Amino acid sequence: GFSEWIAYGLQQNPDMKVFISIPPIDFPANWNDTAQYYGFNSIELFYDYMVNTIIHKTVVDPLRTQFPNTSIFTIPTGWAALNLYSLKEDGQLLDSINYFGPQATSLFTDAKGHQGQIIVEAGTLMWMKGIYQVDLGTNSFQTGFNTDLHGLADQIMNDHDPNYKQ
Repeated sequence: GFSEWIAYGLQQNPDMKVFISIPPIDFPANWNDTAQYYGFNSIELFYDYMVNTIIHKTVVDPLRTQFPNTSIFTIPTGWAALNLYSLKEDGQLLDSINYFGPQATSLFTDAKGHQGQIIVEAGTLMWMKGIYQVDLGTNSFQTGFNTDLHGLADQIMNDHDPNYKQ
């Protein structure tokens, strides 16, 4: 699918850049079981493997070979979900957020893991930094949350492999 989408996009704009979002693992209530099933001690270790080995090495690198004149980057938005989940687990979220429920007040809206607004806002900041190099330390975008989503998104993007960011 990525190949076809990129080929079509290049027909419309041969100078385009491609950014691929890497979402969180599905079914957050089962993250520990999923990680263990794949031989990892935590969902963070499994997600890191998914980003850096599965997506970067088996998806992005071949796309870069197929489209050598096109810049292809990734934005690991799944880290926002994992980090906010961890903050919730550790009692460090500065907002009254449930694990599951309405989008405005929950990390996830359903068992599959569709994202609540707090994760959407963090992901939006990641996209702003990833595409436009917005300085999230000075950015005044109001997320509507007390938790420092600017700092969280900034740290995630700073930690992202420089070979896969603009």
